[in-house]
Amino acid sequence: MVLSTAYAQLDEVTSLLEEQHYTEAATKLEKLAKSSKDIETQSRYYYQLGEIYYNYTQQYPEALKAYEKILGMKSDGLPMAEIFLTYIKIGDVYSRMGKYEKAVQNFHTLVSMAPETHFVHKIGLRKIRDIRTALKNLQIQEEIVRNYKGTPLEAVAQFQIAELYRTHSQLNQPERAIVAYQVLLDKHPTDKLAAETQWRIAHLRHTVLHQLPLAIDAYQKVADNFPTSNFAAEALFHIANLHREAEKYENALTVYDTILEKHPNFWNMHAVFYWSGICHEEIQNYTKARNAFKIYLNVYLPNLEPVYLGQIAMYDKSVAEVSELLRAKIVTLTQLIPKQEFERLEKTVEDGHYDEASKIARNLIVTVPNSQFAKRAASQLRSIEHNAAIQKLLAQIKGGGINADEKVRTQLQIATIYERNLMDYSKAVDAYRKIFQEHPKLPYAAEARYRIGIIYADILKKPNSALQSFNAIIKQHPNTLQAMMATFQVGEIYRKLQRFDEALQAYQTTISYPERELYLSDGYKDSYADRAQFRIGRVHFEDQRYADARFAFEEFIKNRTESPRFAAAHIYLAVMHQESGENDAADEYYRKAERILTNNPVQIQMVIDEAGTLGFQSPDTVIKFLQDRQKRLKSE
Repeated sequence: MVLSTAYAQLDEVTSLLEEQHYTEAATKLEKLAKSSKDIETQSRYYYQLGEIYYNYTQQYPEALKAYEKILGMKSDGLPMAEIFLTYIKIGDVYSRMGKYEKAVQNFHTLVSMAPETHFVHKIGLRKIRDIRTALKNLQIQEEIVRNYKGTPLEAVAQFQIAELYRTHSQLNQPERAIVAYQVLLDKHPTDKLAAETQWRIAHLRHTVLHQLPLAIDAYQKVADNFPTSNFAAEALFHIANLHREAEKYENALTVYDTILEKHPNFWNMHAVFYWSGICHEEIQNYTKARNAFKIYLNVYLPNLEPVYLGQIAMYDKSVAEVSELLRAKIVTLTQLIPKQEFERLEKTVEDGHYDEASKIARNLIVTVPNSQFAKRAASQLRSIEHNAAIQKLLAQIKGGGINADEKVRTQLQIATIYERNLMDYSKAVDAYRKIFQEHPKLPYAAEARYRIGIIYADILKKPNSALQSFNAIIKQHPNTLQAMMATFQVGEIYRKLQRFDEALQAYQTTISYPERELYLSDGYKDSYADRAQFRIGRVHFEDQRYADARFAFEEFIKNRTESPRFAAAHIYLAVMHQESGENDAADEYYRKAERILTNNPVQIQMVIDEAGTLGFQSPDTVIKFLQDRQKRLKSE
């Protein structure tokens, strides 16, 4: 139970180390060691404390104190195996401090204590030999440096000096090694050893001294200063991995992508794809994660030697096991993608990035067409595209480079999209209003006011606001097409409000404008004057002024033989004659209307639109009405 508790507490320390909270980890171990009653547990705490001071904070005197605490437990019965290990660690600490005589003396003590058959006896002898050999070699290399200054031989010797300090089994002073490497770089920046030298500095800071920010900077210098060397891609790979281990996945992906772009022949490219997939999975970009894993699975894994699986932290797995794990992961990601992509779509829309949202929506529709998320995306796509169009038009306006007329036309297009495509009438009104407020004298101002009037009249059902807008056009833009159209719309509003005299006045004014004809199929011609003249007859009919209505429709038939409302006028006249008992005239008008309507979709549609109050909803109801009326006349 004691050991179980100790291991659990050491796990907490490990977590602090992974988070690079070294001081907190050391403080926790100090407290645990002082409070522990079990010597083996206490030994483990001090050993771990010594490791922190030795490996992570480089506080070597503090490391010595921690290890010496363990030696003090020898008399309390601490197992000799732990005492032997502690002597090895103390010797390493002395080496780190540059106190090689003390290190050798410490290893002599270890050798004298351990039986000749024990492996630590041999370790002690080897360490003594390695230190003494390294010190002799150091003198030789320093002599070369003194005698061959400014030559390639000096660079080689300086590199060897740094290597002696770097190697744990020799002089074991990584800080001194970094200084020696830097001297080489300063004196021989273009030497063939320069790239490897910069790499050694980075790797020492990374793997030995655990100075991670400094390591990243040093690795980046390898990539920046020696981009064509074999060490450049390796350095970038380590930078990416450090970002990934720190859970800075976006930063890691940026570096992985740099490797893909600049170093396509990198020997470890399979691991680049695998770890890219992991990073994309962590940030929930499941599509890119799946793609990366598919490349690893289908391109690299089939030809990969098992030994390289260590590069993706799967030392204990076979190729077949890794393949099975990746296939399962790909299946899971494939199932997650539609929902995740739709959530990304919603977020992108919410953030107002409509162009990007349209791409996401189209991709969903193409890749998973039968999913519920693709169907939902399809239902939103047109709206997203319209908003994207508005954003691009606004960007054109802000970007400048277009003249005043083009700017107003662009604003008008934006307003039209709001009105007709998005049916966002509030924004449409605001956009139209902006046009005539900023450009009151341009002809586009009349069009903007007209569209506002139509929205108020037909959509928002605010006749007074519509009248205000239409009357402003008539007053401020009297010589425009919109003035004529606005006058007609004023008549329409008054007619619907049953203010018939005011409606008639507006229609009469509409007719007085120069006629603008619109040519339809089958030779028919439409115009606002045509509509207005027909409406005059309808207003009289609706106001039960039947004599005036008959006169108006008779004039219409006589003067507008090419009107699409020709048949509708006949039907109104037929109905009025029938109601007044003039059956022969009524029958004649019904017959003429039927002849006109036969195989004539233009006239039939106008009957439905203009005489809907008589009960016409479809072409069939129009023909049936005429036939029934004629039968009734015969029976009478």
